[in-house]
Amino acid sequence: MALQGTGTGSASQDSSPNSSPHSHRRSRTISTSRTITGNLAADVEVVKAGSINITKFRVIENTGEYRAGRYIEHVDPTTHFVEAKFELGENAAATLHKGDAVIVVGREHTKSWGAEGSRTFGRVIDADHIGADLSRAVAQIRRNSKPDDQT
Repeated sequence: MALQGTGTGSASQDSSPNSSPHSHRRSRTISTSRTITGNLAADVEVVKAGSINITKFRVIENTGEYRAGRYIEHVDPTTHFVEAKFELGENAAATLHKGDAVIVVGREHTKSWGAEGSRTFGRVIDADHIGADLSRAVAQIRRNSKPDDQT
């Protein structure tokens, strides 16, 4: 599977504003896609931001490193904050539940929240793609119906 930023030469790497089949996609600054895998820490939450809904959730990822040729898991897992908008967010909210194994591809940035003077800063992944991790789960796929579908 070719992902943006991997240098595989796939047409999906084109991140120009006109390359996306979705008109709601904003143009992106040049940055590298980030791919994470893990389990949802809790059910997703949908919050209103102006006129759009943002689906938010946390993914817990077990990480580790190789030492002397052996993989050693880190004691504490890594928590990733993920946000999804538009159709992707709607589909994630309708599909995902606490404990689900997922793969998320998106762009990571720093975000702050809280009152001035006690602001908290964290890394957030703006999801471009979210899917079930089929190496750890079985999923049943159902396509979205288009308004002109007669099914």
